[in-house]
Amino acid sequence: FKNKHDFVRDALFDVFKRAGVSVKKDALVNFLTDPLEGRSTLRPADVLVYGWIGGKHACVDLTGVSPLVGLT
Repeated sequence: FKNKHDFVRDALFDVFKRAGVSVKKDALVNFLTDPLEGRSTLRPADVLVYGWIGGKHACVDLTGVSPLVGLT
């Protein structure tokens, strides 16, 4: 699934770039970490979109699901 994941990520990245949106692939972001804990956990966002709605950045994380998994 890694290759399919990367293909979809790259396609989404290209769509944003062609639309003139500022984006970065596999950007390390400090997300869902409490700053009061005094530590930082950097995790890669598949696509980081700069200045999305209201000037805020948006992290896009893609998840692949096998067609063999039963979804109920």
